[in-house]
Amino acid sequence: MLGSMVCKMRGHRVNRRHVWDDGMNFRTNCARCDAALIRDREGWRTFDNNRDLDERRRPHPRQD
Repeated sequence: MLGSMVCKMRGHRVNRRHVWDDGMNFRTNCARCDAALIRDREGWRTFDNNRDLDERRRPHPRQD
């Protein structure tokens, strides 16, 4: 809860130790609030299901 409030004020903290490639973009989760993040041309932003879901994306490498 506190992490999400900090992220709303300061922005998300990219967890660079857990970045992975989904075949289209780099992905990770916020180190504070655990929100799903995606990197595009403008930089890191929150993953948006309506905008970013694509059947060509590979699942997380450790997901079964």
